[in-house]
Amino acid sequence: MKHVAAAIFAVILLAGCQEEEKAGATIETSPGGIEYARLYIPEAEDVAIQVAWPTTWAFRDDVNQAVPYIGTDLILAGGAEGFPPGEVSETFSDLKAEGTMWVTADHLHGQLIAPKDNLGQAIAIAAAHLAKPTLDQGWFDRIQQGFAANMAEATSQPATQGFDALRWAILGDTPLRRALSVDPPDMIKTATRAEVVEWHQQTVIRTGATVVIAGEISKDDAGKAVDALLSGLAEGPLVAAATPTADFAPRRILLHVPEAPTSTLVFLGSLPPTREGGEFEDILLATALGGDHKSVLCDVVRTGLRASYGFGAGLDAYTRDLRVLVLSGEVETARLAEAEELVRSAYSEFILAPAMGDLTARKEPFKANGEETATLPGAASFSALLAILDGQDPDIALNLPALLDGVTEATVQARAASAFPKAETLIVLAVSPDAAALPGACVITAPAQASDCP
Repeated sequence: MKHVAAAIFAVILLAGCQEEEKAGATIETSPGGIEYARLYIPEAEDVAIQVAWPTTWAFRDDVNQAVPYIGTDLILAGGAEGFPPGEVSETFSDLKAEGTMWVTADHLHGQLIAPKDNLGQAIAIAAAHLAKPTLDQGWFDRIQQGFAANMAEATSQPATQGFDALRWAILGDTPLRRALSVDPPDMIKTATRAEVVEWHQQTVIRTGATVVIAGEISKDDAGKAVDALLSGLAEGPLVAAATPTADFAPRRILLHVPEAPTSTLVFLGSLPPTREGGEFEDILLATALGGDHKSVLCDVVRTGLRASYGFGAGLDAYTRDLRVLVLSGEVETARLAEAEELVRSAYSEFILAPAMGDLTARKEPFKANGEETATLPGAASFSALLAILDGQDPDIALNLPALLDGVTEATVQARAASAFPKAETLIVLAVSPDAAALPGACVITAPAQASDCP
């Protein structure tokens, strides 16, 4: 704790008499000129700060795509001015605080959550690591080696190879595909600390950062906290959003993996980005389609194939603009072709007339989650951040149950008809030990070959 004593004085959290404030969201500007959204959550014990730094690193051909993954872990683990490498995790634990960072294709994310009484200390630690990280070489080596080992284990799995093949088919040999798959794997071993330094200098800047702070914290205190966290960062050029390209043309592909213990079947199609609305309808549709053992696809596979395994549906995204619906499950190899027809038919019938059951009951768990989110600074601030990135009002994070009230049988049916991909447009990929298990499919033996499948 002795390292933070001087820095704490940079954050003065006022505790004097204030007018009672109601829960809500406002857009404010700190004394240092940083715009942020503030979610006031009465009686919240913690304060949370979310930051999203825009980046185009994943779309660049002239950089190593493994660098952001290594750098994200190294920023906090590798020490900072006044903080020895490897100590931040233990110090945060002593403060009952949480500091995490992660990277997507579009943004570098940072989250800080701390009890109100310890917020100043937590901010001082985080600010030092953001502005002046040591990026210790020894910790770089440790993170690099661990990342390489984890990726080697993951890519040895047949299912992982299948999803790599899908990215080859949809994205081709592009920087985005290399970033998402971390492929070729040698990029991890060839990454250098100097590249991490370059990435950090280009990414962790004040310019263009989206900031949300949430908790029982006043405007004055919030502005001072935001300044204390980010005012030490350099200015930089505004990062323009990248425009990814993708080919979602329907194809049938079989990745032949002789050692695979069973077959995996995947259907994938494009969905509109969340900024266009309809996200709650999408979630409810995906849940009814393949969210649990009572869902449409799980039932039809177990009934039609008399199988003990299930089949699921989920929503995913390559970038915020490239959002996808994924239907997947393990299938008995001898019945792979039969399963393809069964799932395709069931999906086609579902989007024409969604079998939602009791929609009110189906919405209840999500409404309960939304009510809880409005009381938790960490969850609420992240929800608000995503709303802002979609061009929406951050107040959405505090009113999720009301939004769910607007979801009806009519809006769900309209969404399924207008936004969900038609059955015949889905890309089908099977991973199987039998090269002939999916008649008529483009048979490949390596994920990269998927880009040549017609």
